[in-house]
Amino acid sequence: MARFNIPDEDAQGPLVVGIDIGSGGTRAAVYDATAREVGKRQHKETHSFTVDDDGTSTIDADQIVEEIRACLAVVLGDGDLPGQVRAIGFDTFASSLVAVDRSGNALTPCITYADTRCHAQVSELASRVDVDDLHERTGARLHSSYTAPRLLWLRKEEPEIFARTARFMALGEYVAFKLLGTPALGTASAAWSGMIDRRTGQYIPELLEAVGVDESMMGPAIDPDDALPVGGTPLAAEFPQLSDAVWLPVIGDGLAANLGIGALGTGTWGISTATSGAIRQLLDTEIPTLPTGLWAYRVDQRRTLVGSAMSDCGRVLDWCRNELAMPFDIGDTDTETLFSGPPSPGTPLVIPFFSGERGTKWRGSSRAVFANVGASTTWKDMLRGAMEGVALSFLRIAEQMKEAGGEPERIVLSGGMTGAIPGWLHLLSDALAMPIDHVAVSRSTMRGAAVMALEQAAPGVAVAEAPVLTRVEPVLENQDYYRERLARFEALADLA
Repeated sequence: MARFNIPDEDAQGPLVVGIDIGSGGTRAAVYDATAREVGKRQHKETHSFTVDDDGTSTIDADQIVEEIRACLAVVLGDGDLPGQVRAIGFDTFASSLVAVDRSGNALTPCITYADTRCHAQVSELASRVDVDDLHERTGARLHSSYTAPRLLWLRKEEPEIFARTARFMALGEYVAFKLLGTPALGTASAAWSGMIDRRTGQYIPELLEAVGVDESMMGPAIDPDDALPVGGTPLAAEFPQLSDAVWLPVIGDGLAANLGIGALGTGTWGISTATSGAIRQLLDTEIPTLPTGLWAYRVDQRRTLVGSAMSDCGRVLDWCRNELAMPFDIGDTDTETLFSGPPSPGTPLVIPFFSGERGTKWRGSSRAVFANVGASTTWKDMLRGAMEGVALSFLRIAEQMKEAGGEPERIVLSGGMTGAIPGWLHLLSDALAMPIDHVAVSRSTMRGAAVMALEQAAPGVAVAEAPVLTRVEPVLENQDYYRERLARFEALADLA
């Protein structure tokens, strides 16, 4: 089994630094050429979003800059590194926006992916553009998480700020500007704006016109190969250990998560099972027609991250425990037995849209449905039905993934929910009718940022393979049960 935290003497040079900006904190760590963490050189600065009942979800962009400085000071130490740092990989939560004035100062806090104040502008834009054509060209749905509705919202609700704005930046772009003196917007992050063409990397003119923004106010998409030298920048003056490194333009956390768990090639699906869930795949082939339930984010001239997500994955488990007060303990043997047992037609059919539907039909107003519940239904039946519902949510995404990229050769999976109840993978493997490798990688998103950096720092070195905790094989005779369930799931979901 690969060791993912190694002592200095085992580190293989060159070194890279991985930086991850998540919803709960800023992290940094040092990695060797095989993407293993080196020593105890990792640090986290915690933070939280500012939220309000009107849909506000923001964070101070300058606070993030200072958190990165604090993390780098810890992980780089006094220069006693077991090698030379050659690259810095950097990811943030995807979809973010900061309005910046001509002096380079932030006029707004960073508006995060969770900010929904622009929901009215989503409807307005949908009446002015061809939504299906936009999805095909950008690879993104028209949604409050993306940039165009937010730009229109700022223009209408904050006209003075809009008028003073010289440039609209993603969070990672702003951070690079403050630390290096040069804004650097990675193609993978620009794609998450929902405003660039997935085939060319250029902004969609009609979308810019619809929101009243000139292209000069948006950062150009920069591929990973066009990394910025750190030498001669303010960052190098502050941290001389980084003088020989390059800074990779920021990527989104979804891409980083896939890279971190080992979903590196076109034949591998990466599945995340946290509060929300997702399936992602890196493709280096053209997707002539993008299935309607998927997104496709350009990474560089040859690669695209394709996939889809659901809002309710681990949240379903939490709801069962907390709201229905189901008397089970996380990780106990009862859930293992429950989930590995044969399926039963009497199990409740659950549409687990507690937070609305994202992939595959993007109906935000949808809600959960429980069907086939009778007087004899037990809490165990309800729990199994709820987790079968999560498995079916993945299955409906998987069907469209196959349309885009074909059958996967391998599935790797990680996430806190599966770590809590690994037995549920029996349901998912049976539903997908494919084996699943549950892998163990701490801080996988930050590791993914480091893996991206290693493409530039050590292109000829293979990264260490993520250790497999468990491999779950499907019971293929259960496939008909899940196919029948999926048909009923879709019919009920259309009514939810």
